[in-house]
Amino acid sequence: MYDTKGQIPKMISNKNLLVFLLLTLVWLGCKQTTDFIKPSYRPLTEAVYSTVTVVPKEVYNVYPAVSGIITSSILTEGKIVKKGELLFSIDQIQSTLNKENARLNYDLAKYNFEGNSAILKDLKENIQTASLKFQNDSINYQRFAILWEKGIGTKQEFDNQKLLFETSRNELSKMINTYKRTEKDLANKLKIANNTYQISTNNNEEYRVTSLMNGAVYEVLKKVGEAVNPQTPVALIGSENDFILKLLIDEVDISRLQIGQLIIVSLDAFENETFECELKKIYPSKDLRSQTFTIEAAFKTQPKILMNGLSGEANIIVSKKDHVLTLPSQYINEKNQVNTKKGLVQVEVGISSLQFTEILNGIDTTTEIYKLETSE
Repeated sequence: MYDTKGQIPKMISNKNLLVFLLLTLVWLGCKQTTDFIKPSYRPLTEAVYSTVTVVPKEVYNVYPAVSGIITSSILTEGKIVKKGELLFSIDQIQSTLNKENARLNYDLAKYNFEGNSAILKDLKENIQTASLKFQNDSINYQRFAILWEKGIGTKQEFDNQKLLFETSRNELSKMINTYKRTEKDLANKLKIANNTYQISTNNNEEYRVTSLMNGAVYEVLKKVGEAVNPQTPVALIGSENDFILKLLIDEVDISRLQIGQLIIVSLDAFENETFECELKKIYPSKDLRSQTFTIEAAFKTQPKILMNGLSGEANIIVSKKDHVLTLPSQYINEKNQVNTKKGLVQVEVGISSLQFTEILNGIDTTTEIYKLETSE
């Protein structure tokens, strides 16, 4: 006889353990033989990734030409304005005073030059008096000269008359020159006063700021009662319905971009939608702060509703192949090696998308590729 309570349970336990071990070996064997992929042929598109921001096609900051206080303004976000329309006015008390002073100076200069001013009038009267004296002295001098030739009179009388003649002649010439010089000086003063008046009139217009374009007001930075100066913007105005996209490109990718390339854009405001755009402009200078270059793109078909500042992502298509051998990029390490039954194998790669990489050499469609081992 034997103790069934002691033997039978032990036999069953060993049997179950054996079955468990066999199943584990089979599972491991299957896992090892099936956890691989093989390279395959597919179309492949290589793209450069970028963030994107929607901005008006034309946009500018509104700056005042002078410093002062805003006294009136029509600026409100979203308002549509026309080119030449008055946007805001600045306190112009000092400008008005300057303009009035310039006008008074101009009127005075004009009166002195064109009107019956004392200056030119007195000079003309002096010239007339001197001219009469010169004529009289000239006649007397000629009379004394004739008498002296005939031996009548004394030498002293002749010399005195000659001196009077020459003196009056010189005085008349001097007065005429003074008149001409004064007239020219008054004419110049009139021109200067007129220029000053015109400048003050134009400066007066600088206190009235108008729009440089037809568009929409996107941002208002200063309101009525606030101080402004030529270094600080007051508002942002841009195109109402015409928008472009600005993208920031890493410097390692900028050399791969060309005007006309296709860009696929997704905007956060339009879920599950993509838009085709075209690269239109590449800015040649790098932003030293962000270490990126800026490019511009245009919608091929613009969405009906767009707003300044909408953001999203973009893929710039730099190359495209219809039939290439590929492998998921996650199966290739940073040294361009893949994991095979024989261990790590070096491969030559071509273009890459976000998911796949082109294989140029090193493996083929029959090669079994395993996931790369990760270090813990």
